[in-house]
Amino acid sequence: MRRTKIIATLGPAIDTAEKLCELVEAGANLFRINTAHGDWDTRRQWIRWIRDAEQTYKIPLGVLLDLAGPKIRIGSLHAPLTLHEGEQVVFTLGEQACDSAIPLPVAEVFRAARVGDRLLLDDGAIELQITHVESGRLEATVLEGGELRSQKGVTLPHRTLALPSMTPKDREDLLEGIRAGVDWIALSFVRSVTDVMNLQALIREHGANLPVIAKIEQPAALDDLESIVEVADGIMVARGDLGVQVDLAEVPILQKQIIHLCNQHAKPVITATQMLESMIREGRPTRAEATDVANAVLDGTDALMLSGETAVGAYPTQAVRWMARIAEVAEEHLEFLQLGELDAHTAGNATVAVARAACTVAQMVGAKAILTPTSSGGTPRWVSHFRPYQPILALTDHEALWRRLTLLWGVAPLLIPRVNTTDEMTTQAMIAARQTRLVKGGDRVVLTAGVPVNVPGNTNMIQVLTVER
Repeated sequence: MRRTKIIATLGPAIDTAEKLCELVEAGANLFRINTAHGDWDTRRQWIRWIRDAEQTYKIPLGVLLDLAGPKIRIGSLHAPLTLHEGEQVVFTLGEQACDSAIPLPVAEVFRAARVGDRLLLDDGAIELQITHVESGRLEATVLEGGELRSQKGVTLPHRTLALPSMTPKDREDLLEGIRAGVDWIALSFVRSVTDVMNLQALIREHGANLPVIAKIEQPAALDDLESIVEVADGIMVARGDLGVQVDLAEVPILQKQIIHLCNQHAKPVITATQMLESMIREGRPTRAEATDVANAVLDGTDALMLSGETAVGAYPTQAVRWMARIAEVAEEHLEFLQLGELDAHTAGNATVAVARAACTVAQMVGAKAILTPTSSGGTPRWVSHFRPYQPILALTDHEALWRRLTLLWGVAPLLIPRVNTTDEMTTQAMIAARQTRLVKGGDRVVLTAGVPVNVPGNTNMIQVLTVER
């Protein structure tokens, strides 16, 4: 069983239910819906296809709704522009191109910009230096040119723009996502733990209970990283915008540091952006891309994310298949059962202690799997934190939780009937384990449980069981 999860971004390349099913067969565990593009009629159709695929393949498939956030984009151009090195260009405040000026609809950029600042377009592919600033107008010299198209991103590095973490559009998308039954919410351009807490409060106001992924892509978020990791339900290393906000040479080290911190706190972490970028056009990844994917796995990431490769690429299924294959080979060289010392914030936590002990017992008795009945997801999350060699079979009767558990490293979520006693839990757990074909008659398994059952955070028991022949 591959332990590292794969997230595939949906887009125009996935325009039929059959193509989505191909991604599932290739190894996709979750699907990302990027609200920066598309409309809700298309998104709802994707979600229906995902739920149909669940029924077909009898596995959970998570849906991650990625809120666009206040990303700054140029407006609409009459046609693509080719910018040449040394050329002088003008930006004016507005949505539509006027004369030869490039439209930029965000007034805060004009207020924050200073002469001498760098201005990056299209995720840093085009670089300019600002030479003149006035109200609603910027002039700049092209340092590194390229083709510019409508709606491409704009970055003003080292300037903090007074923009809210959530736009009115994000609020509308959040409500639509809740109605459509998504499983995770990703928050873009997080600057502080307050941004995460505000979104969590807004979700509760809507009567929902959805976990929040904080995307780390702003320098300010790095300054508040520990608090963000503690409060968020998961983290995304969003290397695209991060790579234009900080020195590009720092991104690999930041990636390792963020993943390590998430691992310490038992928070799922996603590594994203340009992992197999060449596969948007080519049927095979480059050697460098294969190395990048493998290194993220070896760093300890819970999930790998494909963006344009599956959303608009010519080879979406092949991209998922290659990512799965590279991850599987890398996992053969992982250091399993990383127990280490417990941190101060976990001292006295019975669930953490039982999860740690279950991993040790599983290793000592040669268990084939660790079974973790759960009503909140806490026990499988902590068992995953200790990185056991055995697959973690997370058993729940909550359908929403069944899907959310798809993000956790090494966890195979299983849906079981509701039980009322420990004996019923043991029986249903063993039945579900046999059905996975990960264990067979005569195998030993380790089962964690809570007495009484169905009480969140009450895991307090470990059993070593032998599967009936």
